[in-house]
Amino acid sequence: MLTGGIAQANPFGSVGAAGAFGAVGSFGSSGSGSVGGPTIPGTGVFDVGDGEGEVAPGIYQNPGVENQICTWARLAPFAIAAGGTDPGNDPDDDVASAVIVEETDTGFVTDGCAEWTWVAPLENSTGSLGSTGSLGSSGSLGQPTIPGSGTFVVGDGEGEVKPGIYRNPGPELGSDFCVWERTAPAGLIAEGAAVDTVASAVIIEKSDTTFLTSDCTEWKWVAPLPNDSGSTGSGAAAGAGGFVGSVGSSSRMMLPLNGFR
Repeated sequence: MLTGGIAQANPFGSVGAAGAFGAVGSFGSSGSGSVGGPTIPGTGVFDVGDGEGEVAPGIYQNPGVENQICTWARLAPFAIAAGGTDPGNDPDDDVASAVIVEETDTGFVTDGCAEWTWVAPLENSTGSLGSTGSLGSSGSLGQPTIPGSGTFVVGDGEGEVKPGIYRNPGPELGSDFCVWERTAPAGLIAEGAAVDTVASAVIIEKSDTTFLTSDCTEWKWVAPLPNDSGSTGSGAAAGAGGFVGSVGSSSRMMLPLNGFR
């Protein structure tokens, strides 16, 4: 298990270690991903673009691998966002992930994950896959939003964070990093961070107990959990949670951020 938290001063450091993963063969068939979108192998270093073997910009989800840490990072060309999951504290022994890959990214690094599948295009983009286009300024189809800073209970009750996939346009004005954490009853299971104006995505599962977010702008709904067609309730924002201040000041779990130092 990796140790250490998100260093608020600079959670990324250098990215020299990324090359150790090496290249991984070809991408899967474009027809095998979610809604016919592209897929990305779970381990490898890939260029971002529209060419053959490149990662197409968009939002992706990953189901996780049982009892295995999954880490990822986005490069432009240095690390601009990173995250990871550790199933050690998860009741199902696997933790799903979501990531947004932007057109300005130059590379995507993934290690120990299952295959990534397409979820949605970038905001205000119809994409090249015949997707439904913009998510809208108030969240997709008026679905739930989450304030950018606070600690929130996950559930279907009033003021709770609804399970699903969310996106964030970047850190709030005046902040260098947007950071987030997910917990299960036994402790931390996932965390991530993005710098400057870099967008983020997160998947919140039904087995999660809390979602912590710090120095981010508002999170907006993108899609339900895979294979979940149930109602997400009203489009109201999650209730105000206690402000968390800096993340990583106490001893935490993980994360690939340490791997990019």
